[in-house]
Parts: sequence; structure tokens; C-alpha cells
Amino acid sequence: MKLKQLLTTSLRRPAELPDILSPVKLKLNTVFEGAIFIAATTSLLNSSLDRLIFKSSENASKLLENNSLSFIFDPLSMFAFEVIFILTIFFSILFFSNFSSQKVSIEELGKNVLFLFLVAYIFKFTQVFFIFISIDLYYIFRFVEMLWFIWALSSVVSILYKFRSVLLTAFFGTITVSLLMGFIFVTFVSLMQFLFVGNTLNV
Repeated sequence: MKLKQLLTTSLRRPAELPDILSPVKLKLNTVFEGAIFIAATTSLLNSSLDRLIFKSSENASKLLENNSLSFIFDPLSMFAFEVIFILTIFFSILFFSNFSSQKVSIEELGKNVLFLFLVAYIFKFTQVFFIFISIDLYYIFRFVEMLWFIWALSSVVSILYKFRSVLLTAFFGTITVSLLMGFIFVTFVSLMQFLFVGNTLNV
């Protein structure tokens, strides 16, 4: 299947992705390298987009200049956050895999999850054009991208582990990842402020 058709299938019928990608064999180190590549490219894009959006507003620009949290917009900080986000999703899926009798290798899981991240990156990249049209449109399509990713990832996980409900998979998965990322984000920001700013986050 051509890449264009594969992308279309991922956007419209992600549940078919595991069958389509089944002939593709990846080694564990390739999955790891793919995760690093996606985290790096996504962090660079997110950093550029966020700075572009904030600079379009005078008040937001002043807020960033005077706020000690402005370092989270640094590409290196975003890269670390993206790596943590990908790892959190992997570990969350592996945790819920204990409730299934279906055994899936890390390599098989990795190639499906990473491909969805790749599609999400392409989806996000197209949103750049909306910034120059309307910030509101950009945020609308960013929200659509988030909903699509949750639905697509839940569909793929449900197929891989034979879960009956995509909706329940999405619900419990979203809660788990959100709680973990919230805890990790607060810890990460507090640590970075302690190391580079000189004070800790008051939470």
C-alpha cells in the first residue's frame, strides 16, 4: 500500500492499521530511534508554533518575557516532554495489556503507535497555515487532532489486544495518561525551576 493510502486509512479507519502494518518488521532499537525522531521533530514544530502564536499577542509576549515558566517553550524542554509523553503512552498501554489474554510484542505495538504519532505530526504540520488565517481555526483543528489521536490510538489498541469497546479503551486510557502526565509535568517543571531558575513551583 502506498504511503498516501496508508495515511488516508489511518485518518479514516485506524482499526485497519494493525493488519496493514503486520508485514512490516521492526527491531526494538528501531522503535526507540523512531520515538526519538518523532519527539525531536514534534518538539521543534510545537516550539515554533507556540512562539509564533504568543508573539502574535502583545500581552502574551510580555507574559512570557516576565514569567519563569517561559523555559517550557524551549525546544529542549519540549523534546524531553515529548519523550516522556510517548513513553507514558507506551507504559499505559502495556499496563492495560495485562487485562487481555492477547500477547503483543513491544515491536508490534511500537510500530503501530509510532505510525499514529507520525500521522499526527503531519496533521499538526498542516495546521501551520491556519495560524496565518485565524488563531481560532488553529485551535479548533488542534482540538480535532487531539480527538482523532485518542480515537485512532484507542481503535488500534482495541484491535491489538481484542478489547471489546473502543470508547472504554479511550476513556480509561485518557484518564490514565492525563493523570500521569499531570504528575510528571508538575514534577518536571518544579525540577527545572529549581535547577535553572532558582526557585520551585508553588503547587
